[in-house]
Order: sequence, then C-alpha cells, then structure tokens
Amino acid sequence: MKAQGITTGWPDGTYRPEGSVNRDAMAAFFYRYAGSPEYTAPAQARFTDVPTDKQFYREISWLAEQGVTTGWPDGSFRPVEPVHRDAMAAFVYRYSTGVLKESPEI
Repeated sequence: MKAQGITTGWPDGTYRPEGSVNRDAMAAFFYRYAGSPEYTAPAQARFTDVPTDKQFYREISWLAEQGVTTGWPDGSFRPVEPVHRDAMAAFVYRYSTGVLKESPEI
C-alpha cells in the first residue's frame, strides 16, 4: 500500500499495523486507491464536523460525493473516530459497486 501511494504511514516513519484506522484516514485510503482523481472539494462543508481547512477535507468530500459515505443522521462525519467493521464493510461494498464499477482501470 505504501509503494502504491495509498498510505504514507506516520510522520515518524512507522506504520503501526496494530493501530486502528480513523474515518478520515479511511477516506484518504479510498481516494488514493482510486488514483487520487482530479477533484475540487466544495467551498462549503457537507459535514458539520469537517471544516474546509481540515486535513483530508477533499478526500472526505470526494467519498461522500461518490456515494460511499453519507455520514451520520446528525450531519456529522466523525472523522477522528475509528472505522468499525460494519461501516467498513458498507464502505467497501458501496465503493466496489460505484467507483470501481464506473472506473474499470482501477
């Protein structure tokens, strides 16, 4: 994943395989896996807890625009919460039936 540019690891050079993955980093993984497509994030934030200057704002916005995530009913995305297995399964399913289906080169 590092060689493909999907993950960069931590600033200290570690990967931390036993650590959890937060929802914002998960959005970045999907965006990079799609080839970091040309995308301009909207000027107004879609989620109440993801301001336009937040790290991974573009990636989270892209993931939502692709229909992979809808966030929570209260309008939040909860970017720094770990992604749970049930949510990850839903994200992978939506990604594979949406983004991957429309982009056979991925």
